[in-house]
Amino acid sequence: MKKLSYVAFLVAAALFGTTPVFAQQNDDKGVGGEAANRAVNINLGSTGGALDRGALKSVRKTVGKAISEETVDTFAVYSPRAGGPIPIEGGLNACAEAGFSSKPGEFKAFVKRLRDIRPKAGTFLNVELTDQCKPIEGGGGGAVCGGIAGTRCPEANQYCDFGAKCKMPDAQGQCKTKPTICPQIFKPVCGCDGKTYSNSCTAAAAGVSVEHEGECKKSEPQACGGIAGIPCPEGQACMDDPRDDCDPTRGGADCPGICKGKR
Repeated sequence: MKKLSYVAFLVAAALFGTTPVFAQQNDDKGVGGEAANRAVNINLGSTGGALDRGALKSVRKTVGKAISEETVDTFAVYSPRAGGPIPIEGGLNACAEAGFSSKPGEFKAFVKRLRDIRPKAGTFLNVELTDQCKPIEGGGGGAVCGGIAGTRCPEANQYCDFGAKCKMPDAQGQCKTKPTICPQIFKPVCGCDGKTYSNSCTAAAAGVSVEHEGECKKSEPQACGGIAGIPCPEGQACMDDPRDDCDPTRGGADCPGICKGKR
């Protein structure tokens, strides 16, 4: 009768797409019978100096070996990734999760290999156990903001990241968490507010989207007047452009000008 019940359980599992777990449950138990951590958060970044590229390479190599040995099934890279947040610029913010068939001893040895990596001064490496890896932010699960309705982000510590579309009318963005710690690296970016930030992380911390890499350029004054009689926007007047040789006070005809605010 017991054998028949066991077969029935396997058939039911196959029909409903579930996988029976027997010995694996015991392997997942830690000291005292509590569920063991099956994932590890990996954070490597700079503390102000040059990033230790050798340490970064060692981390990726260690994870790659664990994946090939089926010790790790999931490797979620939160940063750096296209369109994603950059809390640790130039480094790595990721999570590795144990494979279904991986035994606690194998995963524990993998974590130890990560912790044995010793970065050079100026680079930190944090390896912390956790229950499971979190979904990747920006992979379709982030809240949509902006748009015609001007939707705001649900959390106070979030900002609406429009990317390079920030100056497009009614553009849609994605809610992202403002970083609280940024590296002291000078890799300037131009924010959508027209200000230059030391790096993309500091711009995100200020809740500002990045329009482009590099420092913000001073905007050229708008041209006006000339043969076409180009008008200025409301609130501005067309003044002679001192950068050219055409001077209306000395008989210059149809001199082009530049728009300036009315005093």
